[in-house]
Amino acid sequence: MKKVFALRIKVLVSILAFAFATSALPETAAAQDDRARGLKIRVGATSKETASNEPVELWAVLIGISRYKYGDQNLDGYQIGNLKNAADDAQAIYDFLRSPEGGGFRDEAEGGHMVLLKDEQATKAKVESALANLRKAKPNDYFVIYIAAHGSLVPYRAAGSNTTVDIPYFVLHDTDLRDPLNTAIRMESFRQTVSDIPARKGLVLSDTCHSGGVQLAGRDAGDSSIRANNRYIKEMNKVSTGVGFISAADQLEQSFERDDINQGVFTHCLLQALAGNADADKDYMVTFNELVSYLRKEVPRMTDDKQHPHYNTTAIDANYLPLSVVKYADDVTAGGDYGLLVVRTPDIDGVEVAIDGSPVATLDSRFQRSIKVKSGPRTLSFTRGDMKRSLQATVEPGQSKVVEVNLTFSESEEDSLSEPARDQVNVFLREEKEPTKDAKDSFLKGVESFNKQRFDEAINLFNKAIQSTGNAYTDAFVYRGRAEQSLGRKEAAVASFEAALALRPSDYETQTLLAEARFNAGHNVEEVTSALRDVIRRHPNFAFARVVYGDVLLFRKDLVGAERELRRALTSNPQYPPARLILADVLTYQGSKEKQKRAVLEAEKALQLFEEVSRKQTSASRGLRRLSISHLIFGGGRYVNEAAMAEAHHMLAKALTRVVEFDETLANPESYLTKARTHIQEAMKLAQKASDKKRMVLVLDTSAQNHLLSENVASAITDAHAALKAGEAIPGLKDYAETHYTLYSAYMSDQKFAKAAEHLEKFIQSAGSQMSPADRKTYEEELKRLKRDKEVNRQKN
Repeated sequence: MKKVFALRIKVLVSILAFAFATSALPETAAAQDDRARGLKIRVGATSKETASNEPVELWAVLIGISRYKYGDQNLDGYQIGNLKNAADDAQAIYDFLRSPEGGGFRDEAEGGHMVLLKDEQATKAKVESALANLRKAKPNDYFVIYIAAHGSLVPYRAAGSNTTVDIPYFVLHDTDLRDPLNTAIRMESFRQTVSDIPARKGLVLSDTCHSGGVQLAGRDAGDSSIRANNRYIKEMNKVSTGVGFISAADQLEQSFERDDINQGVFTHCLLQALAGNADADKDYMVTFNELVSYLRKEVPRMTDDKQHPHYNTTAIDANYLPLSVVKYADDVTAGGDYGLLVVRTPDIDGVEVAIDGSPVATLDSRFQRSIKVKSGPRTLSFTRGDMKRSLQATVEPGQSKVVEVNLTFSESEEDSLSEPARDQVNVFLREEKEPTKDAKDSFLKGVESFNKQRFDEAINLFNKAIQSTGNAYTDAFVYRGRAEQSLGRKEAAVASFEAALALRPSDYETQTLLAEARFNAGHNVEEVTSALRDVIRRHPNFAFARVVYGDVLLFRKDLVGAERELRRALTSNPQYPPARLILADVLTYQGSKEKQKRAVLEAEKALQLFEEVSRKQTSASRGLRRLSISHLIFGGGRYVNEAAMAEAHHMLAKALTRVVEFDETLANPESYLTKARTHIQEAMKLAQKASDKKRMVLVLDTSAQNHLLSENVASAITDAHAALKAGEAIPGLKDYAETHYTLYSAYMSDQKFAKAAEHLEKFIQSAGSQMSPADRKTYEEELKRLKRDKEVNRQKN
């Protein structure tokens, strides 16, 4: 069956506007700065509207779809591929528009007119309702529509006609390509919606990706992606009001994404431009002309000259309309190169920022600030009440440096056992009163016992510290929770983390520890997922939250989502061992030899990194200067030394074994199996030392698979039965499906068909609900055949 590549379209129909009604919304910090300079700039407002103080309201609909209801499923030959960055791109646009520099847009809950629809929220009904609501805008208003999703050319033949016409559609979360008319949105009707909006000012931006992410039954790929892109551009050129639009790529080009920035190149450059990098004349605003000029330069530079944005505007005035306000920390008349500081305080308000001693902004948790500063070494200071932190940071010309200020368990990343986030500087404030000397002494002794993994002793010392402060020692609660996790006291750990958060509610690190503890304790997975997604939304570069979320998605068999989250964690922190470890596990479950070989590389790197962390931990245990979340992650819970190393050795053994299973073309498969056997033995030894019964079950299962591939059937059967026996009392491992499948295969190889049928039946019972209908049918037919053969053999005998 031939299939057609469809067009992935991120339409950033952005009509960036910040001319808001001053009677309805407070004056922003950016507006105050402008007035102090004697300037009057309102994003989205003409100079005449600004001078006369005419009310201009802001409207926005932001749509981003990475996960589809029918994503990665084959429905009668139709398939929609899940995406990487679409939902996150929509979130990034939302975050910028909320900032003073982006316009101060407000969502409906705050009395504004901005709607964000991501993934499962972006259904056809909700998208059509949000777009229809834009018709309430007044002529002077300004609006933004952003849609990041797939696009597809769908063939249509009218009744009584022999001619097939390709109709371009936007593919939404609940789109079923077998019925696009009722589940997708035609690009023509989308363009008509833009034309019908009463507001006269707008900017339409489209970011297209020709990745073949949508496949249609019985269609030739041909040049359908390019033709769909052409059709979209032609539709948007029909908009007759004062709307400009920019397409991410010319009509015959591909639009690119880059994993190192976790965004489409076009969207990344768009946000950099609006934050201030496009203000070429330093007049404190970015206009349409400047935006286009920046994109036409930077997008080709970041794509090796393979992508060139296309643009058009239907009114001359739109070229000079302010799209964003640029905040400068330095005198723009002095010349020199500039870079950007993007400063965030996602969980706390009222942090004052100074650069080289000069105050520049007071931060609000609701939005980030973008500040254009002269490049070079700068001293950044952050103050909130009696709390103050300063740091030295070098700002590169034309580049952004993200600084995030938090009130958390961590005090510093200087003593971290793992590398900090690569593209972000973290500043940690502390507000608690210093505990009494006795309480602090008990706490530090507890930390020393914790580092030596004497967890019962550590818990007693932490309890003493907590009691000495009247149950108000937050850090002691956090450490106690991690020690309780290490001893398998799951509900006690949940209670300890909850007590810590009652004292320090803004601590997103402890929020993540609590989510992980609840997941391990078997609490409601939907609630755990919601908590983790909220932390990731507020702290996108916090690797540990993405690792825990990836682990939850692996548990839920969402391999695509798990791999995506773990790769995002590694983009922020390439040296983060848990991300490598769990990613290796995710890859082993995906049926391609390329994925299996990649799993080996990830597992090898994870083992190396855990060994490095173990050496650092030994050194760090001699004295504690400043707390870091890494002390908890790698000192207790899942990542206790012996348990972590047992898992790392096991994961490498599993990956090496799976390579042999999936790649029949290997020149020397026995070398892989022999190397895997070495790591199996090491994993068994460490698991026994750590009394890690769950790991022993999994190692025995991998050992059985390894023996089977080495044609040592007797040993395979022995280890598989040992795995089943060891897992009898362990939730989630009783009648472990993979072990039953190994026994089925082993008994088939040994021609013991009755035993093979017994274990195939148990495999279907354990894993059948997670199989595709086709796979289950295949296994059930094989079971029927085995039972027939068993009966025939019984009658013969």
